[in-house]
Amino acid sequence: MKPLTQPEHERGSSALRSLIPGVYAPWTAVALGLGILLVALPLYLLEVGLSFTATSVVLAAAGFGSFAGAIPSGGAIARFGEGRTIAISLVLAAVAIGLTATSSNPVALTTLQLAVGAAATAMRLASLTTITRSVPARGRGRANSMMGGIRRFGSFVGPLTGGVLVDQIGFNATFLIAAAVTAAGLLPLARGARCTSASDIVPERHAVGLLRALRQHRRILLLSASGPFLIMAARRGRSVLLPLVAAALEVSPTAVGVIVAIGMGADLMLFPVAGWIMDRFGRLRAIGPAFILMAIGLFVLGVVETATGVVIAGALIGVGNGLSSGTMMTLASDLAPRESPSQFIAGFSAVQDGGQMVGPLLVGVVADAFGLGASSVILGVLLLVGVGLIVATVGETISDPVHP
Repeated sequence: MKPLTQPEHERGSSALRSLIPGVYAPWTAVALGLGILLVALPLYLLEVGLSFTATSVVLAAAGFGSFAGAIPSGGAIARFGEGRTIAISLVLAAVAIGLTATSSNPVALTTLQLAVGAAATAMRLASLTTITRSVPARGRGRANSMMGGIRRFGSFVGPLTGGVLVDQIGFNATFLIAAAVTAAGLLPLARGARCTSASDIVPERHAVGLLRALRQHRRILLLSASGPFLIMAARRGRSVLLPLVAAALEVSPTAVGVIVAIGMGADLMLFPVAGWIMDRFGRLRAIGPAFILMAIGLFVLGVVETATGVVIAGALIGVGNGLSSGTMMTLASDLAPRESPSQFIAGFSAVQDGGQMVGPLLVGVVADAFGLGASSVILGVLLLVGVGLIVATVGETISDPVHP
């Protein structure tokens, strides 16, 4: 690959700046709101007396909402545009998070988490479609790693904030604050982000139908998303597992937030590196080392018996996850056909996000039967198998990468 010329670099930087009001700013609000829930929600469920399995069912509902909402979101994006989809998603997520403060009923909480998951995936797919349409392939690694980096920022600040808020003002007020933070993402949209319509993107009479696009690309969708399915199961599972392991060591909610945030801090610092590696050396050069390191951290987490050990394992997991920032979204962008990007990305996400539903369930069921350590080891194995599937079924998706 030839080095980027100055005009190419300037075009890439300009494209990234143009994404701030309509993509990155709203995504930051959602990331912070969901980050607060990372610690507050699992601890709340345990506080009201739910078992590991029941807790994991509620937490897995967000993943199921993502899975079930992916394909309808693709159709909505193609019909109504990315901007309107993002705005509606923000409202739905904020309302669902806020209503969490009103109930301790596991069925109601599961329903609310379904809504949160559906809203988050619709917003993510709308953002990813915007990036796919507006950013060239050589810049998508950086653009998508920024999305992942923002999510990691929320996962770093959110647990710290959530742990302190729970200690100081209780669970209900913490959920209301998380809802308000999420709703704040509407401000940049209202102040200048242009809400696109379907005619701004692809006129409906020329657009490829949702079901037709999924049928046409079903083979590549299933093959390419099978590895990400396992990886997302492990990623989502470790988000649930880490605070549960810390809580099992009988530390305070604030300390749980600190432990989670340390791993997220290592994660957060590395997302720019992930984008640079993907655009410069190829997607697989980021995917392989990142998830192997993350698997090692999970294996360590499975055998530790002290809070210090959890911190070390969390840091390893965080470094690996940081180096993987934006990798799955970039694969979807690279593989998406020009005539139906939102539909293809929705199908890819539906398969991939099934892992978000499986991960927490797997953690809870295995933990109840064999302990939290066994759950951690199984998640590590899933990561290694997922990487192998990506290498075998997808390969490198960017042409002529530089080899160090």
